Amino acid sequence: MDMDFEQKNGFFMKRSISICLIVCGVLFFVEFGVEQAVQPNSSLSHLVGVISAQIGGVEEKPEDPRPERKLQNPSQEWFLQLEKITAAVEEEDYDRAREMLDRQVERTRRWNDFELAIFHRRYMDLGLILEDYDLVLKHAKKILEYRDSIQYYVEENTLYMIARIYASANYEDYETSLDYLQRWLDLTNDWDEGSTNYAFIANVYNSLEDYYKTEEWWIRAIAKSEEEGNAIPEYWWVQLWQTYRQLSDELMDTPAERDLYLEKALDLSKFLVLKFIEDKEHWRRLSSDYAKIDEVTGISDEEGGLGYYTIEAAYHFGLWETETEYKKVISSMQIKEANSRAALVFEEGFDLEIIERNFDNLKRYGQTLYLTTDLEKAIRIYEEAVGYKDDAEVLHTLASLHQLLDNFDECILFADRALNATEGELGEGDPENVKFIKGVCQFYKDDLDGSENTMKELREEIGTEPENATLENYRDSAGQYIELIKAERARIEYKNHVENSWRVYLESKQS
Repeated sequence: MDMDFEQKNGFFMKRSISICLIVCGVLFFVEFGVEQAVQPNSSLSHLVGVISAQIGGVEEKPEDPRPERKLQNPSQEWFLQLEKITAAVEEEDYDRAREMLDRQVERTRRWNDFELAIFHRRYMDLGLILEDYDLVLKHAKKILEYRDSIQYYVEENTLYMIARIYASANYEDYETSLDYLQRWLDLTNDWDEGSTNYAFIANVYNSLEDYYKTEEWWIRAIAKSEEEGNAIPEYWWVQLWQTYRQLSDELMDTPAERDLYLEKALDLSKFLVLKFIEDKEHWRRLSSDYAKIDEVTGISDEEGGLGYYTIEAAYHFGLWETETEYKKVISSMQIKEANSRAALVFEEGFDLEIIERNFDNLKRYGQTLYLTTDLEKAIRIYEEAVGYKDDAEVLHTLASLHQLLDNFDECILFADRALNATEGELGEGDPENVKFIKGVCQFYKDDLDGSENTMKELREEIGTEPENATLENYRDSAGQYIELIKAERARIEYKNHVENSWRVYLESKQS
């Protein structure tokens, strides 16, 4: 599953980092953080953002059960140094900010643990601005060395940030990311864990191809989102569906479990089609689920085929709009031998200029019409197709169709074109069949000399020892026509003799 959260879901917003320090008996920090969950492979350049410090939300939360941390008081000099660093950052003089931070974090004896932790915090923010994620990790881990001297939320945000960086495309170290996520889960109060956090964890497990855990965390993310009263992002459902299909693929050797996950996928895709009925991707997923269930359970197209009907149903909802999609509908109908309906889709596609009128498409349309037994229309379409190129196979078909409809002049014309075609190739036995068709049409056009010559040429080309039964049949049939031609000539000669004798008799009576 390779969905790109950054592109599809807009989980990240790049925001500028600002630092605001207010001393009014209580110190408030603007702490770095991001409110959304992240796809592990998202670009780290989108990790920069700000959230306010947890100074008491609007909602009243339960009493924190964790032991209270006694924070050390910062000195006035620390405030002054932090102000200078803040000014340098705001002026985008990052080299000066870095030099000042280097000096402060080296003066470990001068600052207490709380003050040092916040200097490292500012260094971590600077690393994010510079997109230097090794620098971010270095100072984030230094912050954790002072965990007993900082607020819980600072430690939580730091753990989560480290986890996200390790899970990003820059590192792809998902095991380490999970280690920090577990530390974050162990530290954070349940009511402070959010659905987007769970979605991120689900994606980390997905990257590790641990699909059981992926399923668990997607379900938790969805349940948490409902608990929060938030709309569940559509793509969360899609990723859960993808997880079900991944698990069903992995469980091919255990049919009971495999079928369970295929049914889960099917139920979810049905839900998505009903919920987002105009989203054709969900219709594709539903069709795919039906087809997969038929495949693994050995159900034939005749017995099943709900996947094909799903594709057709989406067509009737007007969801398909590209040539590829129209052709998918046509294929689905043809598999179910619904050629008349397939021909109508072809016709609509051509009329709306969705399907291009080219040789390949016209040839396929002609084949569909042939199967509906609308031979005259099939001929018109095939003739339009060979207007693009002299394809031997289609010309052969045209000769056969004209023979069936007693269009002997056209039959002979297209047989000659098939034998001289510059495009396509006739299959084994086809050249002999074309020549035989030509000879038959010449015979019924009363061109006995032409028919006899064609049949004799055919027998000579096949030879006295045909390579296979088909050629032997053509040779024998050609011989039978030659005998038939002889008989026809005798019949005509006798007829002429009788007519001439009758004419002489009538003339004699008049004289």
